Amino acid sequence: LAHAAEPPDNVEAEVNDAVQSCKDLEGKPNADAVLKVQDVNGDGGEDWIADYSKLKCDGGINQMCEDDGCTLQIFLWNGAAAWNLAFDETVKSYKFVKRYSKRLLQVVMAGSACDKPANATCHLTYRLYGDDIEPED
Repeated sequence: LAHAAEPPDNVEAEVNDAVQSCKDLEGKPNADAVLKVQDVNGDGGEDWIADYSKLKCDGGINQMCEDDGCTLQIFLWNGAAAWNLAFDETVKSYKFVKRYSKRLLQVVMAGSACDKPANATCHLTYRLYGDDIEPED
């Protein structure tokens, strides 16, 4: 995947925080695979996905991950010169799907996200609207 664009400042700042948290625990961070560029909401602009399950922290601890999963951040282009942090949750896995003309984010979270025991899992669906991500009813 070609990274033509440099990440926007706010995206870079979030990744730098994660990298620093690894260094703070004597780890050697590698964040090369964390960022992905993809038009997830279909508005023709590139959005940024920061998947911290892909952060390597050799000899340290990736603090972006815990038993419940890893932090996933999705920054949606606002149509101008900014990317809004529209999603920032701990997930076990995720995928983007298209249903009819709707674009959806499907995530698997720990049970606690939907009032189940922590060791259970929740399957949640979010709708992508412009630069916003809302839980689907």
